[in-house]
Amino acid sequence: MAILELTAFGIIGSILLSFAFLPQCYRMLSTKSARDISAYYVLILIAGSFCLTVYGYGIRDPIVFILNLYATMTNSELLLLKLYYDTDVLPRLKPVGF
Repeated sequence: MAILELTAFGIIGSILLSFAFLPQCYRMLSTKSARDISAYYVLILIAGSFCLTVYGYGIRDPIVFILNLYATMTNSELLLLKLYYDTDVLPRLKPVGF
């Protein structure tokens, strides 16, 4: 494979991995439950995507950097939703005016 083909393959894979967590976030928001997801799993995903973000910055590759930064933020959102719905660590917001 040529370098351009490998780069395109890597970009497609990174995009798929970056957006793979959106359906899970949507499901958590819809069901207001995160019991099926392990907090350790999400912490490992955050650590891995953060390491790849630093790597992308270090090699000056904006595609690797941006996609993994997005993945880090999305994984962090999963962790916040996990903490919000399944523990009392984060305070619950009460509806105003109802």
